[in-house]
Amino acid sequence: MRISNIKKVQRNKKNIISLIIVVVLVIITIIIVITKNTSSTIEQDFHFADTEAITKIIIQDKENHKIELSKKEDSIWLVNSKYEANKVLVDIVLSTFKNMRIREPLPKASRNNVVKDIATIGKQIDIYTIDYKIRFWFIKLFKEERKAVTYFVGSETPDEMGTYMLKKGDNQPYVIYIPNFRGYLSTRFSVTQDAWRTHNVFKYKQNEIESISVELPESTHENYTLINNGNGFSFVTAGGTALSEFDTNKVLAFLSSFVEMNYEHIAKDIPQIEKDTIFTKQPSFIVTVKDKKGIKHNLKTFVKLIDPESIAKDDEDIYNIFDINRCYAISDKYKDTLIMQFFTLDNVLKPASYFFIGAEGHPYIK
Repeated sequence: MRISNIKKVQRNKKNIISLIIVVVLVIITIIIVITKNTSSTIEQDFHFADTEAITKIIIQDKENHKIELSKKEDSIWLVNSKYEANKVLVDIVLSTFKNMRIREPLPKASRNNVVKDIATIGKQIDIYTIDYKIRFWFIKLFKEERKAVTYFVGSETPDEMGTYMLKKGDNQPYVIYIPNFRGYLSTRFSVTQDAWRTHNVFKYKQNEIESISVELPESTHENYTLINNGNGFSFVTAGGTALSEFDTNKVLAFLSSFVEMNYEHIAKDIPQIEKDTIFTKQPSFIVTVKDKKGIKHNLKTFVKLIDPESIAKDDEDIYNIFDINRCYAISDKYKDTLIMQFFTLDNVLKPASYFFIGAEGHPYIK
């Protein structure tokens, strides 16, 4: 009896072990099937995962328009080696490279048409990274910038939820999308220089500012300077008098404007009559910021006409002549004439008397 029981127990153990093995194999098979259905080697190879390694992006279209985005020190990006790039837009493009996935391969019947479309109206995107000419185990010699991958971007899909793209080296294009994003990706790769440039005019933390001076060339008695004294800001008038009392709320609103002040857009095709009349006169305001490193940046504002021809008309109504929403501006950070909204400048374009206790403040346009 004992031998029979022992054999029975051994058989049961073998059966349990066999059952466990079968269950484990089934689980492994399910995992493999699910993995194959949710991802593929091609999908993992299409996107560019290590965006931190990217040092340069070149975007060009079939009409020879070309944009070069290059990363410099402190992760600052430049547009065509001239202008600081808009960080928000650069980050969007980098996240696009990282997160884009293949939604579906194309049917053979439509591949040729998509390839022709990309060759005709598509854009080429070259991504560069730092590499080494010699790599042997831990030895890395002769660092250089190399092209890592090239993408060709076509038009959007009919449902506008994907973009036709081809990666150099692949034998077919794909429908590319970003999971959980509704829309297509082709508009993210503009070849217009102005679209990539930062619109930043001033960008300072309060403790980075040494002083801010505001000049009114046609009313110099209204000039003033705010000086960082370590515990706040002193208000100094045109005559050099430091006010013992001034409206601190208005000064705080003034200072907050310099945290990030942006222009609206670049002025294009300025009418000659404005060039001859507006820009030959003194600016309305000159704002100069000096930081703790001694570096200065200034902004000059000029009035903008609603209708350039109105300057020749006998009309004294300022609201019929001057644009009360926007003005021209010239910054030493840009070569172009800018257009800025008074909404952005409203707390800054003020005469000294605006900050006096009890003063009623109004936008000052002259």
